[in-house]
Amino acid sequence: MAENRQRTGFRGPSPDVGIASRWQPGCPSPNPGGRPKKTPLSDACREVLASPVPGDPESRTYAERIAATLAEKAAKGDIRAAQELADRAEGKARQSVEIENTTLRAAFERMTKTELETYAATAKLPEWFPPARGEYEAPH
Repeated sequence: MAENRQRTGFRGPSPDVGIASRWQPGCPSPNPGGRPKKTPLSDACREVLASPVPGDPESRTYAERIAATLAEKAAKGDIRAAQELADRAEGKARQSVEIENTTLRAAFERMTKTELETYAATAKLPEWFPPARGEYEAPH
C-alpha cells in the first residue's frame, strides 16, 4: 500500500486551505512593516514614567516630576538640563556643513548618493573628484 503523496505534516498531506488567498509575488506586501520589534525595556520604562510617584503632594507621574526637575535646574543655569529639555521638546537640531570653496561645493553636489555614502563610510573620494589644495585637503 504505497502512496505517491508526499507527507507534509504530522498527520499527512496538508489540505489546500487558503491557497487562493495567499500572498502572491509581485503584489504589495500585506505587512510592509514586518513583524513589530519587541521592546520590553522601552515598554517597561514608558510604564514606569507614566505611573504616579508615591507620596508626591501634586500627584505627578515620574515623567512630570523629572521634567519639572530638569526645568528647575535649567532655570538655575544648568546648561545640560536646558539642552536636554530643548532636545526633548523640540527635537535635536540638525547639523549642517557649509562649503565655501565653490569648486568643492560643485563637486560634492555632483556626487551620487552611492558616492556620498562611500565617502561617509570610508573617507574615499571618487576618482574624478578635483585634487585637494591648501586647507581643503581630503582626508587620507
